[in-house]
Amino acid sequence: MSLPRRTLSVLLAMLFLCALPSAPGATQPLRIGYIPIADCLQLYVAMEQGFFTAEGLEVQARPMQGGPVLSLAVEAGELDLGWSNMVSLFQAHARGFSFVLVAPGALEDDGEHLTHSLLVPGGSPLQAIGDLAGRTVAVNALGNVNDLSLTVLLAAAGQDPQSVRMVEVPFPDMEAALASGSVDAALVAEPFLSSAVSHGARCLVAAPHAVFGREFMIAGWFATSGWTAANPGQAAAFCRAVDKASAYITGHSQDIPGVLARHTRLTPDMAAHIALPAFSAGLDQAAMQRTIDLTATHGFIPRAFPTRDILAPGFEWPQR
Repeated sequence: MSLPRRTLSVLLAMLFLCALPSAPGATQPLRIGYIPIADCLQLYVAMEQGFFTAEGLEVQARPMQGGPVLSLAVEAGELDLGWSNMVSLFQAHARGFSFVLVAPGALEDDGEHLTHSLLVPGGSPLQAIGDLAGRTVAVNALGNVNDLSLTVLLAAAGQDPQSVRMVEVPFPDMEAALASGSVDAALVAEPFLSSAVSHGARCLVAAPHAVFGREFMIAGWFATSGWTAANPGQAAAFCRAVDKASAYITGHSQDIPGVLARHTRLTPDMAAHIALPAFSAGLDQAAMQRTIDLTATHGFIPRAFPTRDILAPGFEWPQR
């Protein structure tokens, strides 16, 4: 069956246009991987407030199940940028992955932004970190930031970290694991922390991440060094948008529960009553170096390296 001449002409024109190269300066959408939790709040705010658009960025945000899957997607080029806790990022660097930090992320301190605690059941006889010898402790992932913080705490208390059995338990399942007695303690993050305490769990160590300093950058936004070298404009624009989001979060706390409810499984009421991380522009490079050094001291990476090795080159990194 032959097509009418006018229809054939239109189809040929469409095929010709599709075969043309992209116009000069045209950019593809920025593919960003994240985990739908409160720690990724900068991303949600930057999307909702139009900070990415104002920087000339079109964004495709892709929720992921966990850090390992997300990191592999960035390495494979399926994502341009991703979110990671800092210790996992240090470990990836030590293994030869070309990951670099593009923008700072969630901060935890021992004040109002305390988002992790080591909990025990309400009736537990355990009273101090040194009492954990011979016990079973739940962390969300072995070898990550929470495992490291417990290792440092145990060593400081004069205990051999190997005397404690660390087991992987997802954060949502930790409260049940404590209640059933399958673990003696659990390092729990919000919002599950507030829920467990409201149901009778007790803090054994209120601020386990204080081993890294009074203020600790839990996580950040990263890319491969190859991507940042090829796309310096997009990388810098992403960082500016994230910085704007950090400032907005600080100045508009009343809006945050609603934002979290739209992008996570938290209800507005839950989001209004849990502790949230802080967010700020700039980077405390000395604090990051201390964390890198601790990661190496306790065998989580073979050796320490300078902080600058994991920072995206060509960026102005304001000091905090």
